[in-house]
Amino acid sequence: MAEPRAVCEAGTVIEARDVRVARGGRTIVDVPAFVLSEGETHVLLGPNGAGKSTLLRVLNGLEEGGGTILFRGEKVASGAGRLRLRRATAAVFQHPYLLAASVLDNVAGGLRLRGTGRDAARERAVTALDLLGVAHLAQRTPAKLSGGEAQRVSLARALAVDPVILFLDEPMASLDPPTRRSLLADLAGIFATCATAVVWVTHDREEAHAVADTVSFMAEGRVIQSGSATEVLNRPATAAVADFLGVESWIEGRVERADEALRFVGDSGVAFVCGEAPEGPAIACVHPEDVVLFGQAPAAGSTSLRNVLPGTVMDVRERGRLRLVDVDCAGLPLVALVTQAACDELDLVPGRPLHAAFKATAVQVLPRASHLGVVGPEA
Repeated sequence: MAEPRAVCEAGTVIEARDVRVARGGRTIVDVPAFVLSEGETHVLLGPNGAGKSTLLRVLNGLEEGGGTILFRGEKVASGAGRLRLRRATAAVFQHPYLLAASVLDNVAGGLRLRGTGRDAARERAVTALDLLGVAHLAQRTPAKLSGGEAQRVSLARALAVDPVILFLDEPMASLDPPTRRSLLADLAGIFATCATAVVWVTHDREEAHAVADTVSFMAEGRVIQSGSATEVLNRPATAAVADFLGVESWIEGRVERADEALRFVGDSGVAFVCGEAPEGPAIACVHPEDVVLFGQAPAAGSTSLRNVLPGTVMDVRERGRLRLVDVDCAGLPLVALVTQAACDELDLVPGRPLHAAFKATAVQVLPRASHLGVVGPEA
């Protein structure tokens, strides 16, 4: 007797409930819910060992996990159900796995296995190779490809079958920075225009920023925060997420209400205006990109930045072509991200007095302790 069709949200292609994977008595993944919608790029982000790849393997049927997987509303509970899911999906991993055949035959091979005729398969393979910018390599063998070219061929093979879901497990990890940036830009453009839903595993914030519609941040096998890419990447819900995303200004203190406005009062006594947040003990963090530096205090009314604090440069650190400037504002630490040109113009050297400014909306207020027991980057 066929399984009754489960109630499934409109537009949902895959849903997981109560996924749990344990090995050697240790829980690797414990995820109560995961949903992927039509055409959505859902990034599983987090540190190495967070359980991201294991969750991906459970979702695409490569690994069994406790719980329920629904594909287009139907439970994937048997070999036949798992086969149906696999036929509707494609996967690309960190290292490209290509056959000892021509590039064209590698890409057409997946189509042939799914019953596509020879001529149609080769035509679709050429189209996919062209989409990834490697059609000119059609007659080469994998041994004559660079790492970036081989990964583009792997992606072309996956996209050629027009999968409902594309699973990507650290697809950029083995590529050099220029190759990685080029491929990332191309994939962002492809995913923005195609109907394929994507689950992308990465520990790289730049990749998440470039491609994600939705981000689920994982740590210790659990999803700590999930939501739109803008929400998760710009408004981390816990200190652990904020630390991973590169927030460097951590201020312990409390939120107080004064004159109908909320302000954050640091333990050092320095206060600044913040957005809506519960009153009481908290941690405030400000992204380096949101801190603006002035040699002199800006004139009243000349800027929309509500918080302008006098401070002193403590250190200047390189980050590629940019500079991270550590500023001490009477015991309140801030970090600003500036260009080398701005660094030179303001003569930013240790001991230099200046003013640091930021908007009230740039202040992220977190509870003094997260549910992971993490208070800040030193915890």
